[in-house]
Order: sequence, then C-alpha cells, then structure tokens
Amino acid sequence: MVRTAEASETAVLQDSAVGEQPVQDSPGQEDEEFHSGKIYCANCIHCKLVPAKSDKEERYVLRIRCAAGKWKKKLGEEKLYKYCTITRRYLDACDAYDAMGDTREFIRELRKNLSGKDEIYGSSETDE
Repeated sequence: MVRTAEASETAVLQDSAVGEQPVQDSPGQEDEEFHSGKIYCANCIHCKLVPAKSDKEERYVLRIRCAAGKWKKKLGEEKLYKYCTITRRYLDACDAYDAMGDTREFIRELRKNLSGKDEIYGSSETDE
C-alpha cells in the first residue's frame, strides 16, 4: 500500500504573533520531511508520468502510475495519483523498486521545482 505523508509531517509552522519576527527555516528543515529508510516512488524507474483526460475538451492533467503494477485499487484496477503529490508517495518495502540515483537529493530538487497544485494542460490553439 502506498503511503502519503500526513499533513502534520509536511506542514511548515509559522509564528503569527504580532510584533514577532517569523521563524526562519533551518538549513535541515527539508531533510526533516524526508523519511530515511522509506522507498520514495518518485525515485523508482517504474514511476511513470502519463497524461489523463480532463473534464474539459482536448485538455489533460498529469498523473503518475507504477509500471510494475504495485498501485492497485481494492477491485484490482490500476491506481493513478496526481503528479503534484509524487514527493509524498513512499512505501516501507517494494520488491520492484529500482532507484534512479540519490533519493534525498532527487526528492529535494523535485519538491523545489514541482507545482503544489494540479495543473491543466492543453493545446494553445484551443486557448485562443
């Protein structure tokens, strides 16, 4: 079963008291969100990015799937996840896991560059 990090694990707390300076991020704060010993699906060679149809015509959203077939719904259908949530997907163990490099560095860069929301894509011709 694929686990998703809890909101309390990923939320950054800020001090909103009047007259006080906001809490500065410590250099290791990103590492605190990293669960060492866990298998991050994003760093696996079987994690694939696929387009999925959106509600709107000729538009699509990005989803991720496990090409090794490890993400299944209760009835056996393949489970797809939103691309923007990939950094929160991890397993305790996976027999099909094949790392593509340094997990900690990859997840750090992905979190920095990945959009935090689901985005809709489409051809520029339909936008005009």
